[in-house]
Amino acid sequence: MSMLDSFLICTMTWAGKLKDDVKEFWESEDGISGPVAAIILLLIAVLLIAAFWNQLKPWVADMMSRIFGTEFDSTGLGG
Repeated sequence: MSMLDSFLICTMTWAGKLKDDVKEFWESEDGISGPVAAIILLLIAVLLIAAFWNQLKPWVADMMSRIFGTEFDSTGLGG
């Protein structure tokens, strides 16, 4: 057997095993775990609040003034 034939057989064997390993890996994945999904959802919620904070600030101030019966400082600086 020539050296080229041996290389071809070895390469085809390696490629077949690699294909089987990749197929097994993709079939064994069950998806995102619960804690990872919860962290991603929490991050999305925080980013949405940060993006729309200027529109939410008057609403939050109005709700806090209704709850506590006083003016609410939405800057968090007090005073």
